[in-house]
Amino acid sequence: MDSSRRWQRNSVVLEQARVNMWPAGEHHLGVHWMSGLEWNKAELDRRIAAGEFSAAQCLSRLTDGMPNFHGPINGPGRPTLATKWKQRVSDASAEDIDAHVAALREHVARQVAQRLGLLHDGDAATKKRGADDAARSAPTPAPKRARTQGGEAAATWACGLRIQGKPGDPTPSGQPLTTKIFVAKANSVQKNQQEQLARIKKGELSVDYALSCMRDGGPLRRNWGAAADAAVRQHIDALCKFLREIKEQARAGTYA
Repeated sequence: MDSSRRWQRNSVVLEQARVNMWPAGEHHLGVHWMSGLEWNKAELDRRIAAGEFSAAQCLSRLTDGMPNFHGPINGPGRPTLATKWKQRVSDASAEDIDAHVAALREHVARQVAQRLGLLHDGDAATKKRGADDAARSAPTPAPKRARTQGGEAAATWACGLRIQGKPGDPTPSGQPLTTKIFVAKANSVQKNQQEQLARIKKGELSVDYALSCMRDGGPLRRNWGAAADAAVRQHIDALCKFLREIKEQARAGTYA
């Protein structure tokens, strides 16, 4: 893509951030410097999928110079993430913080561009230049397809999430899916959601298989003693609700 077309696309994406300002009131990105880049990307994805804020609003919050709503907590002088981390993180350089936040900006800018239909013209030259621009991206891969026993075509993947698959099916790396669903009783709901989402994006776990294992009367509820513990039931219910929501969004093509 030539520089004039890339500039035009980037300006369109950033304009979405300007008109979709970070929402008024008390809202949190949920990211932390010590959590690392990939964990932070997954957390942004989770909160966007849950409707806490949009990808465009997140891009606004991550971009210096963007306006904020007036009001409690989110006044016009609220610092963006890079500024905030530079004030509070003592064991990282300003350059490292800028690079981390730039990668988060690119991650959500890609989602904004995708929603606007701006990623169809990605090319090899764009990929080679790398991911150092907020809106630069390769095209989204087409969903993989599988056949059900009834012969109907069914999407194994949708919006970059593995929807279908059971133990023994191949993963993108060539290894078979295991019986693990990547949750631990001692973890928080949030940590289990993040781990499952990361594995689903890698194709190492499918949404349908995880939901099957966590169903009422299913193996996870039996192993965790959910019948006798209301807190455990609520924990598993929250995991199921999260997976059902992202599945519905992926099927509708709105997950990003």
